[in-house]
Amino acid sequence: MVRKIETQAKKKKKIGVKIFLLLILVLLVLAGFGYFGKGPFKGMKKWFAGKQNTPVEIKVLDELKDFGYKISDRDTKYYKEEFAKMKKIINADPIDTKQYAEYVARMFVNDLYTMSTKVNKYDVGGIEYYHKNDLDDYTKSVMDTLYKTMLDDTYGTREQKLPEVASVETISVEETTYDVGGTVLNGYKVKLKWTYVNDMGYDNQGTVIVVPEGDSGRWSVVDYQNKI
Repeated sequence: MVRKIETQAKKKKKIGVKIFLLLILVLLVLAGFGYFGKGPFKGMKKWFAGKQNTPVEIKVLDELKDFGYKISDRDTKYYKEEFAKMKKIINADPIDTKQYAEYVARMFVNDLYTMSTKVNKYDVGGIEYYHKNDLDDYTKSVMDTLYKTMLDDTYGTREQKLPEVASVETISVEETTYDVGGTVLNGYKVKLKWTYVNDMGYDNQGTVIVVPEGDSGRWSVVDYQNKI
């Protein structure tokens, strides 16, 4: 059997090919990690960046502990302004319950439909204002419907366009009654309309029923319909 003898030129050619292939591989990896920042590897860049970053820290700016309401640095300017108004109503002595119920309803729809500030679909808006008896059902319903397609923003890298409430208008506040666990409570039916920073086709009107929650002085939402 005759053994093939590899010439020096052939050896150099093979080494050259290997180096060339290695350089191509390195360039692809660098592109994937985002050094080029464009093209088909852009998504990989964001994925990699997200894996490297620490979760976004959310700081509480103000809260009404006795009522369970709070605002954070992630909330919108408009939401913070509305919170300040509600805080003033609650701190009054005595509290105007009609006005308080109105603002519970306003804050509820503001928080629910300002989805741009939510970390993910489990970060359900409006839970601070919802009655504890039906809170689990409400939370699950929102996650399975309105928030179903919301992408995660734990690392602050989300690019998904989500709605942000720009203003809320109170149409009317009427006295009503509502059965909560077999007990009929006196409350208020609040009809609202709202606008968005960018209209993406989400609900822009609704009716919210607000009643007192026990003897705590706290009022909360027991029913919401996206029509008036």
